[in-house]
Amino acid sequence: MFKKKSSRAIRRKFPDVGGLSITSLLDILTIMLVFLIKNVSVDAQRVTVPENMIFPPTITNDELLDNGVTIVVKLYQDRILLGNSNLNAGTLADLVGNKTKREMIFKYMKDEAVRIINLDKDKTKFKPCLLIQADKEIPVQYVTELIKLSAGAYFENIYFSTLEEDWLKSK
Repeated sequence: MFKKKSSRAIRRKFPDVGGLSITSLLDILTIMLVFLIKNVSVDAQRVTVPENMIFPPTITNDELLDNGVTIVVKLYQDRILLGNSNLNAGTLADLVGNKTKREMIFKYMKDEAVRIINLDKDKTKFKPCLLIQADKEIPVQYVTELIKLSAGAYFENIYFSTLEEDWLKSK
């Protein structure tokens, strides 16, 4: 009536390992590491610069703004802000399609450039700079239009950067 329990033998798949020594593994890895470090060619890392090539300088926004000769233009999807006081100059569509707005932006940029030039009595120290900060989604045609305006407004140096708020969102 009662069935007898069957005894089942349990087999181990792997034999017990008595103490694993990793000393030999560390020795091999150390030798490989020394070999790789010794044979890495540092010469392959060098950049060969063609003759007469000058890389553009890099500078932080703070350094540009500290000297007082930089005008900032911020391009957003829905607005354009001029100067450090963030004057609203319309929209991107106004920059391309509205002649009055474009002339207003040009006049502001030209007046500011002349103000910067007049700061320098010797006419050698201060050169007006334009810093264009744009949202990464801004089409290039708007930036190009702004560059055209700034070229006629006495700006010798034009710098570009992304908007900090946009950069922080992507992090």
